[in-house]
Amino acid sequence: MFGKSLEALKLLNRLSYGVPDSGLILNLVHNPAGAFLPARQEALEAQFRRELSRHHGIVFNRLYTITNMPISRYLDFLIESGNYEAYMERLANAFNPAAAAAVMCRHTISVGWDGTLYDCDFNQMLAMTVDHGAPATLDRLLSSGDLSRRIRTDRHCFGCTAGAGSSCGGSIE
Repeated sequence: MFGKSLEALKLLNRLSYGVPDSGLILNLVHNPAGAFLPARQEALEAQFRRELSRHHGIVFNRLYTITNMPISRYLDFLIESGNYEAYMERLANAFNPAAAAAVMCRHTISVGWDGTLYDCDFNQMLAMTVDHGAPATLDRLLSSGDLSRRIRTDRHCFGCTAGAGSSCGGSIE
């Protein structure tokens, strides 16, 4: 699998993606293997840049770190491996108020294929629609003009607020 990823990155580089001044962006995403928080995004980006260039001639624009969210297959893995409680404790103990203030659900929404609204992509994966009286669909949101909402949260939200935080754009801090 890793070999196929390297070949795909090399192909993208040959097409000028990630090449400086090409205007074609190639961003990579990293999440740690196992029940750990990601390392500092800046340090990992420097390491990935150095190693991928040195060993494979690959260049890219940015590296984003993403925290493993305790949902879906990863939740199943945590439970089956006996790591669920310890991982949730790790996330809760690493709560960062600055990250919580900047989470993406505070300024974005996710829209399902059918127009259903969700506070974030993770809530969408869990079928947790917007709640607390907010318009439930994009049509209703657009016709009401009411953009205010109370964000629906659950235990998985600790993933976005732990350590340096996590979002679709990588770490928050």
